[in-house]
Amino acid sequence: MTDTMLTPRLNPWLHPVAGGEPPPLSERLIRALEAHAAASAADVATCRELASRMNDPVVELLVGMIVDDEQRHDSLIRSMVRRLEEEVDFLPARGALPVPSGSMSTDVEAATEIAASVRGLMRNEHEGSRHLRHLARQEPTLYGGLYPLLLETIARDSEKHATILRYLLHRIEASAPR
Repeated sequence: MTDTMLTPRLNPWLHPVAGGEPPPLSERLIRALEAHAAASAADVATCRELASRMNDPVVELLVGMIVDDEQRHDSLIRSMVRRLEEEVDFLPARGALPVPSGSMSTDVEAATEIAASVRGLMRNEHEGSRHLRHLARQEPTLYGGLYPLLLETIARDSEKHATILRYLLHRIEASAPR
């Protein structure tokens, strides 16, 4: 009796590159980020068209908020792609996202003071987020729900800020001389 082993096949939908192996992670990430940026650009165009067709100042305000965020996201993603392309091509790219170095230069006392400030900022962001949500719950129907919606988006941004600050705190603590 002969044992046979099935040969693994690459799924052509997951790995459309003919010739076998999938591309390295960096190249796949570049492609995924570029695809996201393209889809996001199409969404921004749709948002702008929507705002112009509706001719409503509230729609313009909300769509403007979305477009502003998407433009910042697009700039960040393009910078991330340039950094990844540096790794793939081994060539420096202008405007590439800076990557963390191994250490930050601060003495123990300064690092302790900076870390305390960052913790305070994180606390303020969390408290601000909770307070804004509380305000939104107090008047859930104010201006047809517009104000609670705006307060919720600001609260989410505060949470995002706290996450960024948490990352900075970890960097500060990791680089502090012991």
